[in-house]
Amino acid sequence: MKLFNGFRLKMVEGKRLKNYLIYAVGEIILVVIGILIAIAINKKTEARKAEDFTYKMAVQVRQKMAADIEILKSTRDGISEDLKIYNLYLKENKTDHERLKVVSQAPFLVTVSVQFAPINPMLSTALENASINNSSLSNKLLEIEQYYESMDRKLKPMENIITDELVANLRQIKDNFNWYEKLVSFNGKFTVDEYKYFGSDDYRNRVVHMKFLYLEGYDAMLASFEELLNERLTELDALL
Repeated sequence: MKLFNGFRLKMVEGKRLKNYLIYAVGEIILVVIGILIAIAINKKTEARKAEDFTYKMAVQVRQKMAADIEILKSTRDGISEDLKIYNLYLKENKTDHERLKVVSQAPFLVTVSVQFAPINPMLSTALENASINNSSLSNKLLEIEQYYESMDRKLKPMENIITDELVANLRQIKDNFNWYEKLVSFNGKFTVDEYKYFGSDDYRNRVVHMKFLYLEGYDAMLASFEELLNERLTELDALL
C-alpha cells in the first residue's frame, strides 16, 4: 500500500511539473508577444513622428524656395535694367539724351554697379534627418538640398570672378588717376578731362568684358536656376 501511494505521489508531482512547464512557456510566449506589440507600436509612433517632421521641413523648404524664386526674379530684373545702360554705353551713334544718360552711369559700370542674388544653400542637418524615413517626400527634400548645393558651387565661383574683376578695375583707376576719390565717394562731378577715360578704348573693353561675365554669363546661370527651382517647387507641391 505504501509503495502504491509513493508511486501515486510521483505521478502527481510529475503532472504538476508538466503543468508548470506549460504555464511557464505560456507566460514567456505572452511576454514575447507583448514585447513585439510594443515594438510595433513604437515603430509606428516613430514613423508617424518622422512623417510629421518631414512634412514640417517640407513646408519650410517650400517657403524658402518661393522666397528664393522672388529674389532671383528681382535680381534678374535689376540685371535687365543694367543691361540697358551697358548697351546704351556701347551704342555707336547716341542721341543727346542718350549721351546725358550714359554720362551719369558710365563711371560705375565696371566698378560698383553689380547685383548678386543673395541665395544660400540649405545645408541643414534637419533635412538629413528628414530623409531617414525614406519616403517620397523626404527623398525629394534631399534632392532639393543637393540641387541647391550644386547651384551654389556654380554661382559662387562666377561671383568671385566678377568681384575680382571689379576690384581690378578699381585698382587700375586708383593707381593711375588722382580722381579715384570722386569715384568711390559717388561724387560723380568729373571734369571734362577726367571723364575722357570713361570713353577710352581701355574702359570700353572693360565694359564689354563685364557685360560678358555679369550680364550674360551670371544672368544665364540665374535664369537656369530660376527655371529649375520652379520645377522642383511644382514637384514638391505635388507631394504635400
